[in-house]
Amino acid sequence: MQLMHITCKDTSPVISEMLDQPVSSAKYWRTRIHLAMCSVCRYYKTQLEILTRVTHELADEDSPAKMDVSLSPESKAQLKKVLKSQQ
Repeated sequence: MQLMHITCKDTSPVISEMLDQPVSSAKYWRTRIHLAMCSVCRYYKTQLEILTRVTHELADEDSPAKMDVSLSPESKAQLKKVLKSQQ
């Protein structure tokens, strides 16, 4: 992989790797250079960061996302009615 010719295909796995573990200095700087030039990969990195954060929050036992949420009997009946009408 040449320094001046860094493709999205080369960069995307490194972006993912960087979120999980430290990478070599060379990988880090090649990726940073590519991210400075490529808005698509910056967007991809942002999406991976959000996905990683949400996944960690869901794994956390005290997460509000793990609260026991249930539907009221009226909501359940309404949902069943809608589902039956679509069959």
